[in-house]
Amino acid sequence: MIDSSKRKKNKISGEIEVSGYFSTGFIGEGEEEVPEKRDMLWLFAFVIFLTGALFARVTYLQVFRGDYYNKQAEENRIKHIMVEAPRGMIYDRNHKVIASNTPKFDLALVPGLIPKKEKERNAIFKEVSKIAGVPAGEVENKYKEFPEDSFDPVAIKEDLSREEALKMEIASSNWMGVILNKKAKRVYPGGEIFSNILGYAGKISDYDMKNRKGYGISDSIGKEGLEIQYEELLRGKKGDKQLEVDSFGQSKRSIGETFPVIGNSLVLTLNDDVQREAYLALKEKVAEVGGDGGAVVALNPKDGGVLALATFPSFDNNDFTGGISSQKFSEIMNDPKKPLFNRAISGTYPPGSTFKPLVAAAALSERIIQPNEVLNCPAVLNVGKWHFEDWKFHGETDLNRAIAESVNTYFYIIGGGWGDKKGLGPEKISEYCSTFGLGEKTGIDLPQEAKGLVPDPAWKEKTKSEPWYIGDTYHFSIGQGDLLVTPIQLASYVSAMVNGGTLFKPHFLDLVENLNGEVLDKKKPEITKENILPKDILDSVKKAMTETVSSDSGSGRTLQEIGKKYNIEIGGKTGTAQTGDGDKYHAWFVGFAPVNDPEIVVVVLVEKGGEGYSSAVPIAGKVMDRYFESR
Repeated sequence: MIDSSKRKKNKISGEIEVSGYFSTGFIGEGEEEVPEKRDMLWLFAFVIFLTGALFARVTYLQVFRGDYYNKQAEENRIKHIMVEAPRGMIYDRNHKVIASNTPKFDLALVPGLIPKKEKERNAIFKEVSKIAGVPAGEVENKYKEFPEDSFDPVAIKEDLSREEALKMEIASSNWMGVILNKKAKRVYPGGEIFSNILGYAGKISDYDMKNRKGYGISDSIGKEGLEIQYEELLRGKKGDKQLEVDSFGQSKRSIGETFPVIGNSLVLTLNDDVQREAYLALKEKVAEVGGDGGAVVALNPKDGGVLALATFPSFDNNDFTGGISSQKFSEIMNDPKKPLFNRAISGTYPPGSTFKPLVAAAALSERIIQPNEVLNCPAVLNVGKWHFEDWKFHGETDLNRAIAESVNTYFYIIGGGWGDKKGLGPEKISEYCSTFGLGEKTGIDLPQEAKGLVPDPAWKEKTKSEPWYIGDTYHFSIGQGDLLVTPIQLASYVSAMVNGGTLFKPHFLDLVENLNGEVLDKKKPEITKENILPKDILDSVKKAMTETVSSDSGSGRTLQEIGKKYNIEIGGKTGTAQTGDGDKYHAWFVGFAPVNDPEIVVVVLVEKGGEGYSSAVPIAGKVMDRYFESR
């Protein structure tokens, strides 16, 4: 027997050790120790698993995600203040500056750098208030408008004088989170002359912040005109100031700066000299005749490039660049003359007799008339109980005389028919309106263009619940009634009439250049329609329009002097359109030159300006004179 006093239990395996050896089995009371052995095994396995998992996690974080977390730590240590980039320049076709930049200094707070302790923060607000001349409460309110961890500069006082800027440059170095924000302010040398073309750049709105990426709360953005049309080209690339901050978010030192890159420059088709002449001549004539306003459009009929686009009344876009006062803004918005309204592209008017060349082209195309055919044109057309009068008796009239002297009854006849002569009818006239682009946007590169209105019997029935009468057709034929066009549409249609039948999309942009003047992109003319009518038909109408100026009885004969001065022939068509306001009329003129190879098409509108020959023609003469003088 084995002496029980000699045996002992192995503490690791649970087996019985006898005289220094392990037995191969359990005996006696050893069987009740099996559960304790199992618990020790599970604990040992768990410790091994936990140690392995921890090692794997550490390896993953350090080896596979190390760069990411290092970057995160670095970003928490380094804060970035964005620096707004100057906008690109805008030039006319001869590289005359029409939009540029000048240095601007703003006193600003960077909320993320302002001390978090109220006492320190209020002390800073008080000091800022003293130098800026802004109530401390207003400074605090500005600060509270934005997240306290934001690193976008918040302007407290904009456009500081040079003296104020120097004071702030010195003082701000002692104030946590207060900076002198150096920016570029937009400048428009031409002011009101170019404002409806360029628009303006101003402080970004809440709406734009929500709907556009890459902008900060203190950024500027294009608001109207070409400034918003080509925002992505003009805006440039922001700079970046890097600041090292401590664990409390307070700035310790500047550790680097990436300078902003100015935006691309735009070179326009616009002619500065012609634009100025157009605007000033229009402004003078409106004042002279007591009109409501007006518009002038000059196009290059060879490619659709806009040479001038003036609208009056206008506004000075420089008023908006530094932050306009509420009083000034209210004055502009409530002005009954609507200076913000671009009459050249958004105003819709009955075209009057400037529409007659289109009707003539349609009648020739549909063989309603022949170029040399003579019609008997009485002073009055009597149709049943209705009477349609001309402005005087003309008698026998061919196409040339009908255009030159603006014979209403001639166009009544070819448009609506009379006696044995069949007319075009309203549907055909509407069809040819579409051929020449009326009733639809031209696609000019400016926002807020209007479509105008081309009526027909179906439209009248639907809109007015009335049938279409012969009188509607007669009025339609001379550019009256419900027909509405924009000045830019007239310029586009006349361009297609005189260039051989190509309808171009009007445009301002010619070149995109970088800071060094290198051309990045060249605008190609966009053709909307081409070969819209046979050349012989267009030539017949073009010849008739030449009679408007060359004939001694033509309504545009005063332009003969301009033709003689430059040894060129000029063509055109006057118009006097009813306004519905008693005996007040819109004055129109559409013209082109030289006749043999047109380089310029000019459209003039003077709202409630009287007769086209007396109000609109003189403006067109000044515009053409300046164009041929400066080319």
